Order: sequence, then structure tokens, then C-alpha cells
Amino acid sequence: MDIVLANPGEGIEGGTVTAVSVKVGDVVKTGQVLVEVSTDKASMEVTAEADGTVEAVHVKPGDKVAVGGKLVSLSGKPLAASQPPASNQHKQEQPKQQPAQQGAPPASHPHSPQKSEGASVDVLLANPGEGIEGGTVTAVFVKAGDAVKTGQALVEVSTDKASMEVTAEADGTIEAVHVKPGDKVAVGGKLVTLKASGGRQPSETTPIKQPVPESRQPVPDSGGLRPPLAQPVVANGTATKTLVPAGPATRKLARELGVALAEVKGSARGGRVTLDDLKGFVKGERQQPKGGGVVGGIIVNAFALPPLPDFAKYGPVEVTEVAKIRETIAKNLTAGWRTMPMVTQHELADITELEAGRKRIVDALPKGGPKITMTVLAIKACIAALKEFPRFNSSYDMNAGKLILKKYFHIGIAVDTDAGLKVPVIRDADKKTIRDLATEIATVAEKARTNKLTIDEMRGGTFTITNLGGIGGTGFTPLVNYPEVAILGLSKSALQPVVKDGQIVARLMMPLSLTYDHRVIDGADGCRFTVRLAQLFSDPLRLLMET
Repeated sequence: MDIVLANPGEGIEGGTVTAVSVKVGDVVKTGQVLVEVSTDKASMEVTAEADGTVEAVHVKPGDKVAVGGKLVSLSGKPLAASQPPASNQHKQEQPKQQPAQQGAPPASHPHSPQKSEGASVDVLLANPGEGIEGGTVTAVFVKAGDAVKTGQALVEVSTDKASMEVTAEADGTIEAVHVKPGDKVAVGGKLVTLKASGGRQPSETTPIKQPVPESRQPVPDSGGLRPPLAQPVVANGTATKTLVPAGPATRKLARELGVALAEVKGSARGGRVTLDDLKGFVKGERQQPKGGGVVGGIIVNAFALPPLPDFAKYGPVEVTEVAKIRETIAKNLTAGWRTMPMVTQHELADITELEAGRKRIVDALPKGGPKITMTVLAIKACIAALKEFPRFNSSYDMNAGKLILKKYFHIGIAVDTDAGLKVPVIRDADKKTIRDLATEIATVAEKARTNKLTIDEMRGGTFTITNLGGIGGTGFTPLVNYPEVAILGLSKSALQPVVKDGQIVARLMMPLSLTYDHRVIDGADGCRFTVRLAQLFSDPLRLLMET
């Protein structure tokens, strides 16, 4: 029976072999994965349509295969798991007192001699790929005396390209473990000695199986992000691990989504986890956050931290309650820090003319009217820049792989209060005049300082401005207000010597600090954004025309 590449979809003429899971002589069951093929649209597994024995493997990883191309040939009737091919039976029947003949390899496997029942075999590091000469042992899952099953992970090895598991090819007992985590092992190096207990016998060189997940740093379970995978527990160089049956494509997707396959109930034969099982599990998890998630746009219960020590043992302490609103802000900031790779871009803006114009406007306004501050003017400048660079006015859904570009401009304004930093949002700031903005900023700032802000008044922001100019400082790195992707910080302006028209003159310079989410915004665009802001701040007429 020839297993061929079926048509995976309209317009697809073939694919590339990314993994071959069997070799000649292997006994396979219906539904067992034989080959994995990647097309332009997806990766898919080719499985056995009936029980049988692999007679020939026609492809290897990297081969291009057309639709209808031959992949694997199976015999219609499976051989016994412990029975070698017929052409080698006479070699297996030699008397035991002739060790030179006992265990002679089948013709199709000149480097993989078969062992008799109860024989010991060294599990070696097989060649994991072209150009790789060895790897580093990152985990050992067994110890001497452990009983193991076929397919059970024995050792994990990390190479320059991936981390992979070396598994048992037969049931048996571990006689010796020759490596420990951290050891460097060359291709062909001895890892474990296994005493087979009967049935299918292991080969001298056990091939490396599927890649295993790399260790992950904890991330908040917000917006569908999952907690870190449970990693193998390594103690004194040993550990145990249950191998979940799943195909290469399923394992790859699980790694990308951060899902531990042990959590997913498999629906296929033998409890095997399929792609549909995995997708259904993730969908259910997103709908029902466990131990953390996003409720109404606010992150809750997302961070399980170790308990603090008893500080009272070392001296007097005072324990105070944290306001609920402050706790919510803290969780959102922590989510942003853990989720986003943040970069801060600095620039100096010449605000000499802008500040002079601002003072003239303030002096002309009636007393008691709204104060035109640099923050008000910064809102206008930022809106002009956001319209030119729309990615700064977005949010990134990493789970769906989509960028949400917002067509409205709700600007958050950081306010320093006795209870801590609060960020009320000025909605539809692009539709309001400078006087309107000044009035609204004064109103929400007062509400923030008197603890009268509601959660709704701090939701929905698309971009945030924080102004520390009234306090001091020459620059800082503001944290992005999750789930926004950028924030602008203003520091104290000061007179500095600047070369202008060939002359050294004193100019009022204001430091700008823009922090952005590097998943969404590249460094070049971050620089362009700050340069554009500096241009708008330095030219009041341009700022007026742009807004």
C-alpha cells in the first residue's frame, strides 16, 4: 500500500516534507503519523490508513512533494513487533554462544543491530540534522532502575537549532545514565543504557524525536495569554515526564500558543491530541479565564507571586491597605511590562516660540479661566503625529495575530495624586479646541486628586501623555499603559546653548521621552515619531495648521 500526498486544498500543488516519523521495519497502527508536510497555507500530518509495517520510506525532511507523490509504502499485514524482516530470520536463530552472529542487523539497517530479549543497548545521540555535531544535555528524565515504555522521553538535548527529546524505542529498564544536565555530547555519544524487556527491540542509535518546548518566562494570563508551561523537574540530574501522544504539527502549535499538551484531552485513537482538540481547548480557555484574565478591560488575579518574608522580624513596620483603583493600575502596568518589549526614544524639542505664545495667550485670558498648559499643547501635537503614524494609536492582539488600528483619539493624561498615579482619559481629543481641552484636563485632574475618578473615566485610552516638567528631570522611561502601544513623557524644559543660523543662542529645550511596544513599532518609526513631535513643538504655526 502506497501512502501518497492527498490534495490539501484548492490551488495547492504540493508541499515540503518537514518531518518523517517512521523508518523501514516499523510497525504502525491506523491513524499513526507517518510524515508531516508543510504547504503555503498550513502544516499537515499524513497518517497510516491501516495497520501494517513500513516497507519503504520515499522521502526525507526537506524534500518537495507534489500532490499524489509517494511518501511511504506499507505492507498490508503487520509483522510481529519483535520479529525482524524475513530476510534476516536465519541470523536471529543462530545459537546464543555465537555473539558475532547474534544481533546482526537487518539488511535495511546496517547500523542498527537488533538485540535479543533482555539484551542491553546503549542509547546514543543520533545526528539531529545537517551541520550539527552535537548538543548540550538540558534535562535527564530517568534514573537507573526506572522502568520505561516505548516512546518515553529519556533525555532532552539542546542543539544550535532546537531542543529535542531522545526517547526509548522499546520497553525496558534503565541500567545506567551516562550524562547529566549541562554535559556536552557529540553525535554518537552515549546517553543511557537500556535493558530491553522483550517485544520490539531498540536500535543502537535511538533517533531524536519531537522538539520539546523551551522554558518560558511567566506572562500574565490576559487577553488570552497563558501562564508558563510546567517544565520537567530536574533534581540531581533526574526527572520524570509523561509523554502525551500528539503529532508534530500539534506539538508545534502547542508550543506557539504556550499550551501544555497534558492539559488537553485527546479525541483520537489512543488519546492522541489532534489540532482540533488543541484549538478547541484554547478557545474554551479564552472564554473562561482561570486564575486571571481580562474582565471589562481590566486585568484581574493575573499574578501569582511568592509570599513576602515577615519583615517585622527585622524591625518596626506599618501595613496599609492599597486602594482598589491603585491595585488595578498596578496590575495593568505589570501586564504591560511582562507582555511588551518596550523601547524608549529620546529627543529635544525647541519650545522657545511655543512657550512665548502660550504665555501671551494665558495673559490675555480672563482670570479664573482654564489654564493653557504645555500638556494641552502636547495633546494637539500628539494627535497630529498619531494621524500621520496610525500604528501608535493601536493595540496588538498577539493571540489572533492582528493589529487593531483605532480611528478615534482618546488621550490619557497621567496625574500625580496622594494616592499615586492615575490616568484619566480625554475622549475625542481631536474634536476639541485648546480651551475645551484645558477645561477638561483641569476637571479630571481635580477629580483624580480628590479620589472621585471612576474606572470608566480611566478606560478606553489610545495614547498617554505624562508630564513631569513641573517637578524636574532631564528624561525618563515611562511605561506603556497596557493595552496601548505608546506613551509620551515630557521632562523639565531648560535654556540651553544651541547653534542657530550659525550663532550660539539660548533656546528653551524640552526633553521628550517616547516609550513604545517594539512588537508593533520599529525603532526607525519610533525615531520618526519623536522627530515629528519636536518639529510641531518648535513651530507654533505648523502646530496650529496641523491640528
